[in-house]
Amino acid sequence: MKKTVLALVVLCFTLAITAQSDRSIEHDEWYVSLGVNTINSLGSKDPFESPEDWAFKTPISASIETRWSDLFSLEIGLSLNGFDAGSRLDAAGPPAEDLTYFAVDTSFKYYFAEYIFPRQEWFDLYVMTGLGLFVIDDANLSINVGGGAIFWLNRYHTFGLKPQALAKFAVNHRDTGQIYPNNHFQYSLQAIFIL
Repeated sequence: MKKTVLALVVLCFTLAITAQSDRSIEHDEWYVSLGVNTINSLGSKDPFESPEDWAFKTPISASIETRWSDLFSLEIGLSLNGFDAGSRLDAAGPPAEDLTYFAVDTSFKYYFAEYIFPRQEWFDLYVMTGLGLFVIDDANLSINVGGGAIFWLNRYHTFGLKPQALAKFAVNHRDTGQIYPNNHFQYSLQAIFIL
């Protein structure tokens, strides 16, 4: 599993570094996204296991992204969510009280839709990798890998919808099930605006 994660991280960085763009850094764009998120923290390797057990308590997410070329950007995101007492949560078992989830994630993104669909300008596809800090009763660092899309809802590409999936691999992951901040998946749906 560690070799797979490392290979994905290296691939994302390689694609981002070798990408060339006709746009100048002087014409950078800033995006702001606001929306909702859900978390699957069941201690499994299946990102779709038990959808009825995904966390959806105060599911707020926001991010700001700077895109200095057509292909490469940097994003910083914040997310808030929570788990109810007695709900299924990782190998540590159901929590005795309500728990709050908070995360700060930094991601490098590589946009590649123009290579697959060169004539379609109403959507973008991207892969992402980066680092995060998340708190569920205790703090932990994570290595993140994921992807998403932006569906532009106007022809000027100033407003759209952004679905995204992110796998978060905890740096101090424990299989013993004695702590809650372990590996998990996070999915979000956000409205995106260009500043």
